[in-house]
Amino acid sequence: MTSLTRSPTSRRSTLRWLVHVGLIASTITSLVLEPVLSLHIAFGVVFVVLVGCHLVQRRRISTRMAIRLLHVRKLLEPAGRLALADGLLFIISSAMLFSGFWDLWAPHHTKIRWHAITGVVLTLYLAVHTIRRWRRLRFSQIR
Repeated sequence: MTSLTRSPTSRRSTLRWLVHVGLIASTITSLVLEPVLSLHIAFGVVFVVLVGCHLVQRRRISTRMAIRLLHVRKLLEPAGRLALADGLLFIISSAMLFSGFWDLWAPHHTKIRWHAITGVVLTLYLAVHTIRRWRRLRFSQIR
């Protein structure tokens, strides 16, 4: 089957897989190139853009999960715990982005290295997130 005759579902699955690979690659590359500030920033921005693509690809699920966060009783159910996990991932990613820009533009260094702390927390969280979903990454679909 050539790329011209692929079904739309197959193309979307391939795009979703490419976003997953891009997220993993940009995370690892940004960590490895952390001493080279300009490359660290560039790959960090690529990561943020890919997170946006990832959320757009799963917008129906993300919307349902955001609604679940408003119902406290449902947070103990499996779907509610998943919503909490995604909400935590969003908060850590946002803190990482904002603390990075703060470190970049602040006139002086802060005593508490928020960007480094959130970087460690985000890296650990992403490692667990990726490992737990490793088998499903290649075959996940956009509905």
